[in-house]
Amino acid sequence: MDSHSYNNETTIKKLGFITVRPPAHQMNDRSIVSNVPDLAVPDNQITTSKYSSIITFIPLNLIEQFSKLANVYFLIIAIMQMISTISITNGQPVIMGPLSIVVCISMIKDFVEDYQRRRSDEAENTRKTYLIRTNEPPREAQWRELRIGDLIKVQKDEQIPADILLMQTSDKKGNAFIETKNLDGETNLKCKNIQKNLKQLQEQSEDSLLALRMTIKYERPNPYLYQFTGSAEINNQQIPLSEKNFILRGCALRNVNFIYGVVCYNGHDSKIMLNSVKAIPKRSHLERTMNLFIIVIFLLQMIMCCFGGFLNSQWQQIHNSELSYLDIQNTEPEHNFVKNLFIKWGNWILIFTNFVPISLLVSLEMVKYFQGMLITFDKGTYSAEYDIKTTVQSSNLNEELGQVDYIFSDKTGTLTKNQMDFKCLTVNKKSYGKEVTLSNEEVSKLAQVTNVDFRDKAFFNDLNQTPGKGPLHEFLLCLSLCHTIVTENKNGQLLYQASSPDELALVNFARFCGYTFEGVDASNSMVVNIKGDNKIYQLLHVLEFNSTRKRVSVIVQDQQNQIILYTKGADSVIEPLMKPVVPQLKEKTWNDLQEFASIGLRTLLLTRRILPLQTYKEWEKTYLQACSAIQNRDNLMMEAQAKIEQELELIGGTAIEDKLQEDVGPTIQNLKDAGIKVWVLTGDKIETAINIGYSCQLLNDTLQQIIVDANDEQSVNKELEKAFQKSQNNNKNALVISGNALIIAMKPEYSRKVMEIAERCEAVVACRVSPKQKQEIVQLVRSNKPNVTTLAIGDGANDVNMITAAHIGIGIKGVEGQQAARASDYAVGEFRILRRLTLYHGRESYRKNSTLVNYNFYKNMLLVLPQYWWALNNGFSAVMFYDQLLYQSYNLFFTSLPIVLYAIFDEEFSGDILSSNPNLYDIGIKHKLFNVKIFLYWVINGTIQAGILSYLTFQTYETSSIYNGMMAGLWTTGAIVLGYSVLNSNIKIILFSNTYSIGVIFALLGSVLLYLFLFFIVSEKMPKSDMSNSQSATLIHLRFYFATLLVVGATSIFDFALTKFAQWSQYDQVTTQHDKHIELQDEQFLHQPSPNTQFQLNNSQVPKSPIKRGYTGFAFSQEEH
Repeated sequence: MDSHSYNNETTIKKLGFITVRPPAHQMNDRSIVSNVPDLAVPDNQITTSKYSSIITFIPLNLIEQFSKLANVYFLIIAIMQMISTISITNGQPVIMGPLSIVVCISMIKDFVEDYQRRRSDEAENTRKTYLIRTNEPPREAQWRELRIGDLIKVQKDEQIPADILLMQTSDKKGNAFIETKNLDGETNLKCKNIQKNLKQLQEQSEDSLLALRMTIKYERPNPYLYQFTGSAEINNQQIPLSEKNFILRGCALRNVNFIYGVVCYNGHDSKIMLNSVKAIPKRSHLERTMNLFIIVIFLLQMIMCCFGGFLNSQWQQIHNSELSYLDIQNTEPEHNFVKNLFIKWGNWILIFTNFVPISLLVSLEMVKYFQGMLITFDKGTYSAEYDIKTTVQSSNLNEELGQVDYIFSDKTGTLTKNQMDFKCLTVNKKSYGKEVTLSNEEVSKLAQVTNVDFRDKAFFNDLNQTPGKGPLHEFLLCLSLCHTIVTENKNGQLLYQASSPDELALVNFARFCGYTFEGVDASNSMVVNIKGDNKIYQLLHVLEFNSTRKRVSVIVQDQQNQIILYTKGADSVIEPLMKPVVPQLKEKTWNDLQEFASIGLRTLLLTRRILPLQTYKEWEKTYLQACSAIQNRDNLMMEAQAKIEQELELIGGTAIEDKLQEDVGPTIQNLKDAGIKVWVLTGDKIETAINIGYSCQLLNDTLQQIIVDANDEQSVNKELEKAFQKSQNNNKNALVISGNALIIAMKPEYSRKVMEIAERCEAVVACRVSPKQKQEIVQLVRSNKPNVTTLAIGDGANDVNMITAAHIGIGIKGVEGQQAARASDYAVGEFRILRRLTLYHGRESYRKNSTLVNYNFYKNMLLVLPQYWWALNNGFSAVMFYDQLLYQSYNLFFTSLPIVLYAIFDEEFSGDILSSNPNLYDIGIKHKLFNVKIFLYWVINGTIQAGILSYLTFQTYETSSIYNGMMAGLWTTGAIVLGYSVLNSNIKIILFSNTYSIGVIFALLGSVLLYLFLFFIVSEKMPKSDMSNSQSATLIHLRFYFATLLVVGATSIFDFALTKFAQWSQYDQVTTQHDKHIELQDEQFLHQPSPNTQFQLNNSQVPKSPIKRGYTGFAFSQEEH
């Protein structure tokens, strides 16, 4: 292939900086020759780490760190501190100390994470495989050495090192069985095979394979796991290649001793790597709001600085004549109003540096990381049934879990177990399976299989009346032949490997009834053992299932040379393909299917067509041409498949049960009681979805069902109008809408009306929806209600679009694979875990993280504003009265650890109480703890408390002598004010904490003691300090201790009074304030849901928690939707 696509990558590699891979869609289709390695294309090395070395890490990560607005702000402050004209630190950038610590902590975290990825990459790249190259002896080579065109040999149970074209296998039929667990999480084996026109390679030696020069042309790299289009040219013959002949990197070889293959895609061009797309970063509502508040605080800072500069310039103009003792020259800035204004403005900006908390971002990041660990290690989020721990992949969304307004859920594998059991069938105007008439003894005489729950004796009686013929024979024969199951003989036992649990249930039912599929023999014939008699059916073609076709067909030739097409699929898909059916038969079959669906069963139609030889040959010619096409092969194949799947004869219908997961009903009920709207998006028909809705408590008889199901625009419009009228006349509604109707309803002119109807509904069920429609539904809600939080949960690859479209994506590690879990923000084992994840962890993370953010602004008000109050006494001259070491240590050491420990370990109610009392969840949905009012409450509280402690301290130390007629110096007063700020900040944590662990208590005491220790160092051990001997002169006098009691008492009383006033003013909206020492009187309360309990201060039915707690100080409520 031409190498121009990779020139950019090669050049950058030589510079040793960073590897850049051209986008796949910009590459050309490929053409390679087997056993001729293409050196123009990069090798098989993969890199998932961000940085190639420590040399690149430092500059690139620094760029990333300073892409954060707060870090840029403090960097600008550092530059301003070096400007001598406005510097208040003698030109020293003292803020660089704290900023460096904050940046270093973030860099260390990034480095550790990236180093782990680099170690993983190295382990992957150095794995060994057997490489056979021309002019080289065969050898064990590292994976990273492989080039496209190389011939490799893979042994049984080894992983495939690159995407390869299968050339030879140890299996005589040319099959290779692979496990794709690393790609999609599925453990069932897939069958790959050598292209039938390349079967001659089976007999060749290794040397012959090495000497082979076969031109292989195929499509450019792409991420589609189940798609491969190409052709091979050998002996001037063009041979079509498909994904059946193609094995992907990451698969494991099973059941065959070895295979040979030619590398087609390697390294970052392999499909597994192209599917490893980095998720789009998501930010929580709290973070977005916090950034707005930071901007507001910054603007407020600018205004206050301008005001301070203006007042000082005004004061200078008035009082300059009285300041002759200062010897201020007329040429100095103090005499120039404008120049002095800008200088003082700069001074005040530097004084107010800590208006924006420097430790806020790193504290929040650390807290979220540890909250994520608590989620993982919580026994309540562990799935014992599947032995799966909840994994947190985006801990920055922890608090978003506590603010969910909408949940969008898949059904199969999410609400249900994806464990299919065959239940019922309908054949020739008669249904079976509803009666349980077979005794256990009779069942024990039948084949012992899984996934079958059928006990209707009437079926076996009718089957035995016409052995080997009749409608029931055709029904079981269709089940035995129309599938893609792979057989495996293990220890003399016949095992089935199915691509889906539905297919396994159907084939096992046929086996249960004596029609055992034995497998495909060397001549590509399907063997069915019918009650001891082997019947041979030559397998001609398999027309496989996909999400567009929604059906699967096989074409076989029986022993009488009759060619038969068997097709099974969804009734809505099969019905248009059928030839006219006897009205009574069609009516009875459709009624039976409707009845099966109404009890929540999944239904399929079985059909067949006898193909005349000429018809088959003409079609096969067209189909093989389509299979050989290089361009647009898939569409051409589907068009050809559709041509033969016509004039189908009805055989019958099947019904399979997909059982609900444990506690799905109570979980959905609790989520609804919490105020969350639950939407279920499923591929099932309307009747099945409605029944499942009742089973899982999404729907009930108190809800008016509004059904929208139409196929054309006029009908959809009419039904939407009716639905709109119905929804206005009733307050309790449930909307059920079909996929066909959604295609039209999602158009801009109708989507708004759909949203208005859904807004008046407690539940929404969307049926027969495609993966793309699931994503569109989530986007519909987000676009029409931009202030709500959406959560999507699913377990399959078809749910990935929905999961990534929502604010929060939850993936279930289930039977359908790991793709949903990999694309998610949180991966869980079962749906029921969602209740604890949101109602407990989400709610508590929102509460604690809101407090952490508000507290950081509050404590910085206590630190910064005393300097502004002091300015009232000095003409706003922008004098700094804090020692720089103590000042910069305030955020880093004196007040950082206690709030971090609070945000990690504090607990208002236990997980059991919050999970079973969902109305406590509304604090997040209504944004009660983090909104404009609450933010202003904290800022105003901090501002007034700063004024109180400033006034009392100034009156104590600046208006009278403290020792032998000597006044306390300005620096001493500043150190005392800072000490009171430290004390008040830590006392505040005690007041709003609910639990007091030893760690929190030691952190609080340690913060105060650390302040005293540094005060001692600066005062007593640094003789050149402006604060020399100030600590010893201060602490020996009772005045200091009386003043401390006065300041702490006054600020605490004010804080308590303000909080109580706020509670009183919003009394009916406060749901979490209650006595600190109430004991748990009823232990059973922990295990019984109380959805109707009202948690209010004046209600005796508050949860009786054993946890000791204080008042929170969060009283305002503001609904911000």
